[in-house]
Amino acid sequence: MDRLQVGDLNISVSDAGNGPPVVLLHGFACGKRMWLHQIRALKPRFRVITYDQRGHGLTDAPSAAQRFSASLLARDLVGVLDALNIERAAIVGFSLGGGPALALAASKPERVSRLVLADVGAGADDPIKLESMARRWGDLIGRGAVDELVCEMLRSELFKIYARRNSRRRNHMAALIRATPIDGLRFTLSEVLARRKSLFRLTGTLKSIRVPTLVMVGQHDYVCSKAARLAAQTIPNATLKIIDNSGHMSPLEQPAAFNAALLDFLN
Repeated sequence: MDRLQVGDLNISVSDAGNGPPVVLLHGFACGKRMWLHQIRALKPRFRVITYDQRGHGLTDAPSAAQRFSASLLARDLVGVLDALNIERAAIVGFSLGGGPALALAASKPERVSRLVLADVGAGADDPIKLESMARRWGDLIGRGAVDELVCEMLRSELFKIYARRNSRRRNHMAALIRATPIDGLRFTLSEVLARRKSLFRLTGTLKSIRVPTLVMVGQHDYVCSKAARLAAQTIPNATLKIIDNSGHMSPLEQPAAFNAALLDFLN
């Protein structure tokens, strides 16, 4: 584990293994701790970089809304690559991490060897519902109702299938949420999730992708299923992989199947 200074942001980074570099970008309220299974699977063959995105885990969580946006998350990714002297890497974006992953592949394709979009585009087919959820959760944060917030998040389509499998997984997901700084939760909701464009309005960007792409989605990830199929159909020569018996949190719910598909694609 190390820390990198990227602009005015101090970022917590983990760097393990040797070989071609692979960067894993976590989802909302997860942090880099979510990637334990994938790091174990990948590091015998790859150099695996994970980091806490802005407002998550041990990375700085600015206390001003203007220091959060989708473009800043994308800029942070470039900054991490530059700080680690990585010219080109495979980029794996899960959920929230799909935004910066897709942005990098579209704007700087020379820096992306392969692109993986896993359970990306939540609510793309119903952005009003996503905005409403972000406002409701933001209101709970504003009232200081953290326990109520965690319970509601665990009941949401994003986390409920993983959380309902057993008490250990529910406690694990709750711990990941609670490890996210409160300003990180508040401003990622209001300035990133509530403001992001639906994938259905980004077909031009999807068509422009020219790197080998794998789109993965859980079989029961109903908030991302339509977006995943759109991405797979629109990105030239993209491949779609359905992770059986999984909801939104497919890297945690079905790590063996997720890792097998990921390794097959990266190899």
